[in-house]
Amino acid sequence: METKATTLENLFEKVEQFGKTSLELYKHKAIYEIAVLTSTLSVRLILVLVIALVSFFLSIGAALWLGDILEKNYYGYFIVALAYVVLGLILFIFRKPWIKTQVSNLVIKSMLKPL
Repeated sequence: METKATTLENLFEKVEQFGKTSLELYKHKAIYEIAVLTSTLSVRLILVLVIALVSFFLSIGAALWLGDILEKNYYGYFIVALAYVVLGLILFIFRKPWIKTQVSNLVIKSMLKPL
């Protein structure tokens, strides 16, 4: 009778250890996935910031250059602003199918990637 009781106790201890180990494993997997996602988004954010700064200075240079060509500096700024309005309209038209899909795909790939 005691052997059945000790065997049952051993079984419960092993099940408890398995549960704790499984919980730790899922915790570590979640931490890893969050770290990968955060680092990926950080790198992309820095890249976007660098591209924004470069385009800002190129825009100023293009506006000044166009202003020199047209002999009125403000004409160059108007033309560059108009180009940004057109670009903004294009991005507004394609905002849902393109930008949202890209961000969703990034998150899904990062979360489903095996260790």
